[in-house]
Amino acid sequence: MPAQHNNPNTLEGIAADLRTLADDLAKGQLRVGNRLVAVGEPLFIKTKQKITGDTAYCTLSFQAPLRDSDKEAIFPNDQRPPLGKNSGNRHDRELRLKGRPPEGKKIKKEMSSLWKTISRKLEQGQLPTAAEEKALVSAFENYTIFAESAWQEAWLACFSAMREALACARRGEMRKALELAGEVNDRTKACHKNHK
Repeated sequence: MPAQHNNPNTLEGIAADLRTLADDLAKGQLRVGNRLVAVGEPLFIKTKQKITGDTAYCTLSFQAPLRDSDKEAIFPNDQRPPLGKNSGNRHDRELRLKGRPPEGKKIKKEMSSLWKTISRKLEQGQLPTAAEEKALVSAFENYTIFAESAWQEAWLACFSAMREALACARRGEMRKALELAGEVNDRTKACHKNHK
C-alpha cells in the first residue's frame, strides 16, 4: 500500500492510488471502504479524459461482479490499510468509502433531465439528437458504477431497455421505442419505490 502522502492532491499521490488499485485488480480484488472483496471480470469499463477551459479531467469507471463474498477480508476501522489521499475533502472521501459518492447524485440529475427531454421527443415522434443520445448513454454508463447490489440487476435491465429504445428510434421503430421508454419509466418508478 502507498505511504501517506503529505499533499493529498499531487500527481504522485494519484499515481500511488492507481498503482494500489492496479495491484489489487491484478489479484482479482477491490477495496471498498474497509472491505477487500474478490471480483470477477468487469461487466463494462470506461475511461474518459477531457479538457474544459484550463482544466484536464480523467475518469475511470468499471463494474465487476462480486465473487466468493464469504471469503472477503474486513479490516477494523483502526486497522484499515492506508489509502492514497487523492480525494481532497475528508467528508467527500468518507461518503465515497461508504458507497455514496457525491458525484453520483449529480450524474443522476443530469441523466434524469436528459431522459425527460428524450422521452418527450419520442412521444412527439421525434428522434433525439446524436448529442442528446450520446450524453444520455454516457450519463447512464457513468452512473452504473454507483448502482448498489440490492438494485444492480434492475438498474442494468433499465439501462438495457433505454439503449434498445434509442436503437429502435434510430431504426424508425417508434412504436417499439415508446414501448421500451415506458418500460424504462416503469422500472425507474418501481426501483425508487422499492429502494429509496
